[in-house]
Amino acid sequence: MFAVLLVGVVAGGTAHAEPTTAEPGARLVGWDTYRRLDRLPYLSADTQTLQVSSFDRSGGDFDVSTGNRNGTGGCLAPGGAGCVIAEDRGAGEVDSIWFTRDGGNVRAIGTIRVELDGQTVIDAPLQSVVDGALGAPFVWPLVANAAQSPGGVYIKVPMPYRTSMRISVAANLEYYHVDYRQFSSGAGVTTFSAADPALDVLATLRAAGTSDPKPAARTATHIHRAVELAAGAGQTIAESSGPGLVSALHLWLPEPADPLLTGLRLQIEFDGHTTVDSPLGEFFGAGLGATSVRSLMFAAIPQPGGALALSAWWPMPFARTARVTLLNTTGNPVAGIDSDVAIAPDPQWGPALASGRAGYFTARSHTGPTTPGQDWVFADEHGHGKFVGVSHTIRGAPIKTSFSDAAPYFLEGAERVYTDGAASPQWYGTGTEDFYEGGWYFKGGTHFSDPLTGQPDQRTAAGGCAGYCVAAYRLMFAEAIDYHSALRFGIEHGKRNMVEPDYSSTAFLYTQPDDTVAPSDDVNPGDPIGRLLHGYTDDAAADQLLVSEYEGSDDNRPIVGLVRSTTAAITFDVAVRPDNHGLLLRRTSDQANGFQSADVAVDGVRAGTWLQPRSNSIHRWLDDTYLVPESLTAGKSRITVTLRPTAHSPPWTASRYHVDTLTGLSDPRQ
Repeated sequence: MFAVLLVGVVAGGTAHAEPTTAEPGARLVGWDTYRRLDRLPYLSADTQTLQVSSFDRSGGDFDVSTGNRNGTGGCLAPGGAGCVIAEDRGAGEVDSIWFTRDGGNVRAIGTIRVELDGQTVIDAPLQSVVDGALGAPFVWPLVANAAQSPGGVYIKVPMPYRTSMRISVAANLEYYHVDYRQFSSGAGVTTFSAADPALDVLATLRAAGTSDPKPAARTATHIHRAVELAAGAGQTIAESSGPGLVSALHLWLPEPADPLLTGLRLQIEFDGHTTVDSPLGEFFGAGLGATSVRSLMFAAIPQPGGALALSAWWPMPFARTARVTLLNTTGNPVAGIDSDVAIAPDPQWGPALASGRAGYFTARSHTGPTTPGQDWVFADEHGHGKFVGVSHTIRGAPIKTSFSDAAPYFLEGAERVYTDGAASPQWYGTGTEDFYEGGWYFKGGTHFSDPLTGQPDQRTAAGGCAGYCVAAYRLMFAEAIDYHSALRFGIEHGKRNMVEPDYSSTAFLYTQPDDTVAPSDDVNPGDPIGRLLHGYTDDAAADQLLVSEYEGSDDNRPIVGLVRSTTAAITFDVAVRPDNHGLLLRRTSDQANGFQSADVAVDGVRAGTWLQPRSNSIHRWLDDTYLVPESLTAGKSRITVTLRPTAHSPPWTASRYHVDTLTGLSDPRQ
């Protein structure tokens, strides 16, 4: 029976493009992100993923009135098609653009214009773009309208740029987010062109849930086992000696499947460490019970008679050993489970994992009641790695609000992401269903399962839920969030964590236990001794005492500090490690005025432009980071940094500069 069912789950895929020749460990850019999903475990040193959005700058639930620029409808600045919503200088990639208003009808927003490296690559009515009118590659599922992603619209075509990016719309902006990556250099980056329709990528995405999206592993072997589990017992369904890759996992559950999805756990051990211990249903996107899920990396396919076929295609490398186990926590014996695990021997993973260039596949699962006033945490990591997705299950209740007699108000909670010790979130979203790129409470609870996002299940009391229950997921490959020493990815449950549903989540990451940064130096512009020791100069600068807060999950705690501002050049020396692989230069500043911008030079050699388009006149403290490339710092023990504020930008502000040395993951292209 299992072998027959697998034909429907595994076969029928499209031909994959031949692997490119990019070096292992080099960052994936543009279409290679989806063409080379086999290289997803590799980690990048010279990338940071950022978000600009219309979140309420006061920390409340009024994005439209107190979003960017505090009341100008979410605009960062005038320009482009009329209203700039994202802008960057240097090399990077736009990875996800999401909007909603009027229940998902975005015609009132008018034109969207995307400019990359001075070239206009999109200039068309937003509604027509998300309807697919531009043609490939701007067609479903790389774009979606409010019927395809209920209540929201998105553009997920990866669009790289070498020197600049600007995204603007005509008018009437309400809710949006733009997720984009910054690179320390333009090495390996080619400006996006719509001339490549990426038909192979579209075919792979459209086959989501039916076949392995990775390039075929030439030597994969399959381990088939029939499983019988006593109550409280576990059974190993596959094991292997490495180096190699667990490339696919398939299970067939007999009916009734619902109790097995919550009562069975999947445990996976790599090189002696268990990095996956997850409830079976949530791992495959079916946290509420048996339903149809067809994402790019996992699927749940209901079968005749109430059985359920489950598949996952995460690339899961190991250097020495791997073991896959099913654990029965249902309290009753379970029989009739069939399994198939595909394992591909591959020598590249031994040195890649040992050096930290690749990460171990990791699933962080936990469940329980939410805590008033505290974000629900998807992942709280130390070491280095990247966050690539989450499967999220919510069991709550509708409540009376000012706009509804029965709203799932927990969906008002916004995600906040912090990395590497920064006190500011580099992501700050606008709402839970917005994070999953729907809108308006998924437009009445409409089910959808797209390759990268979905709400495949939503239930009320009539459907076996005590109140209002939601299962959702988001996969983040192009916009994966890299971290060098720490990551904390949390989400509110209702604005300001005001409601208390029960949450369960399984976050997907690639992780290594060791940091790849080391603190090198600190410069405090307001300290005369520190200025002297670091040769600090900033002619015509003014001092101001700032008493304010950081935006984010700790926005009630006032912080007092001295901020210097100037429109003249700033110069200072900092100590670094000669064995560095680049630097993270973090500034603590006053973001009351957005679009602060400065040209950066290291030892007189231009590095690029440091632009911070965000602003917040309510919670004014901000930490933001500039990536300094290894080519300007390698072998040096001390460098001179020059920051020259750009013409027509607001005064450059700083209370502190902190330098972290990148100690690992050298970019082989440098």
